[in-house]
Amino acid sequence: MTIMARRIICLMLVFLPWTTFAKDASAWLTRFERSGGVETARYQESMEYFSRLAQSSSAAQWLEFGVSPEGRSLKMLVISQDRCFTPEKARVAGKPVVLIQGCIHPGESEGNDASMLIARDLLVAERHAELMDHLILLFVPIFNVDGHERCSWNSRINQNGPTQTGWRVTATRLNLNRDFVKADAPEMRAWLAMYHAWKPHFFYDCHTTDGQDFQYVLNYNIDTHPAYGGPISQWAADRFLPRLLRRAEQEGLIIGPYAGLVDERDPAKGMMGGVWRPMLSNSFAALMNRAGFLIEAHSLKPYKQRVEATRDLLLMGLELIADDAASLMKAVAEGDRWSAGLGTIYDPQPSFPLVFRTLKNVGDSILYRGYKVRYVKGEISGAEYPIYSQEIKNTPSLYLNEVEPAVLVSPPLGYLVPAAWRNVVQVLDSHGIHYFPLKQTVHVEVETYRFTDVKFRSTPYEGRQLVSLKPIPVSMRRAFQAGDLYIPLNNPKSKLIMYLLEPASTDALIGWGFFNAIFEDREYFEDYVMEPLAQGMLRSQPDIKKEFNARLAADSLFAASPRQRLYFFYERSPFFDVEKNLYPVARVIKRQEDMIF
Repeated sequence: MTIMARRIICLMLVFLPWTTFAKDASAWLTRFERSGGVETARYQESMEYFSRLAQSSSAAQWLEFGVSPEGRSLKMLVISQDRCFTPEKARVAGKPVVLIQGCIHPGESEGNDASMLIARDLLVAERHAELMDHLILLFVPIFNVDGHERCSWNSRINQNGPTQTGWRVTATRLNLNRDFVKADAPEMRAWLAMYHAWKPHFFYDCHTTDGQDFQYVLNYNIDTHPAYGGPISQWAADRFLPRLLRRAEQEGLIIGPYAGLVDERDPAKGMMGGVWRPMLSNSFAALMNRAGFLIEAHSLKPYKQRVEATRDLLLMGLELIADDAASLMKAVAEGDRWSAGLGTIYDPQPSFPLVFRTLKNVGDSILYRGYKVRYVKGEISGAEYPIYSQEIKNTPSLYLNEVEPAVLVSPPLGYLVPAAWRNVVQVLDSHGIHYFPLKQTVHVEVETYRFTDVKFRSTPYEGRQLVSLKPIPVSMRRAFQAGDLYIPLNNPKSKLIMYLLEPASTDALIGWGFFNAIFEDREYFEDYVMEPLAQGMLRSQPDIKKEFNARLAADSLFAASPRQRLYFFYERSPFFDVEKNLYPVARVIKRQEDMIF
């Protein structure tokens, strides 16, 4: 069905009796429709609308999966022709499960309004029968429910409607689309429990973007890098995305990759893609061997156009998934099997990528659909800023999306995590990661890391003090207590486990500040005690003397600091805290017979 045909049908639904489902068509109009496409529904109105939809059909249920910090219910509409309203029944049905989410960033409300239109078509108007026959659909219309209700006309300075919008972050000022790995927000912990239970094969996350102005009504991102996402990324690259792009072109829907320009003044230099961090929704899904599709409606387009385009792209994708369900499910199953094979046998050769770099000299030809722009000097800022016309300017360009691994690690058999680090255990629990408590104290040969070049970010990010560091692998015999946790790697969540616990990964918990206490001194020396001790070490240990003198000659700040000079000897004395800068988590690389759990 073409976009024009859908629009004609929508007009018919507004002005003609809906004899197939109601005597009064106006009873099913959304706020978006009643307002002429300039308003979006508030939380309570949205919840009531989806509840009515669920009550109207035996093929739907309206379920709660959590409660927000301000006490609002987190809700999900499940649509299943076979009445598979639990994850267990859905798996028995053998159909792809597709999750469509809106308002992870309130104000970016296209997903909520588009979901209303699609769910109404399915349940009340009884359209798109092929979707009901072949898919199980989950709708989370408003994820950030508290932020959604911090509503005003001035919440989003860069956006062209709707008339009033919510606020980007939660009640505790967290950005949920940075939280998929670290799981700080209560909303995210509830969402993860739902996600890991249902394991949707395909996940749509609906957003609004700003930045440069261009012709694109929507931008998209789905991971197409098999080195990161495995078979599901290969499926996206080979089967899903090419068909979707052809379909959008045929329908006259102008979409493009969600990627920044290398040079905003010269689109010919290319658009930069690559592998995204799994703290973001679509990349998190790929880490879990599932497809994650990001829709970014362009903020400067009229709100009505953005909602309708979001709906149309969702329907195009759903139709393609329904038509090719077997290949999607096969790719997911292959990815899970491959992930479960990691950690079965230890190979010291680094093979698993934790960080990728985007190649700047390899790209696919693309036509950048922009507008002519001129730059003027700002009277206030003194810097030049762009003024966009609506005169079309198409520029041949490159989409730089090829990557190579930048950091590799050898997957261990598993990890040991001291149970005392409860904040880390809570993250493992949020992701449903299986572990086994040790039944007795053990002394085991393990690998772990010491850290150098430790630097803390000067300002908080997502409520945390981030840390950058250089991990130095070390092998040692180490004691773990009864109750400490052993996390075997050979399971479908192995990639997530490594991204959480390997310090070099882009979203390691240690980088997020979960272990910051290990970088602090917990014992101290007095100068009058350390000075004579240092003198004795200087006389009796020639290697330390040589190193000290070299440091004095090379580092003027060190040479000028009495405290640092004494600390040099303290670090090398028997009194220094050997656990400072030592990672509490250990890599198990050989079977340990005395490890009972």
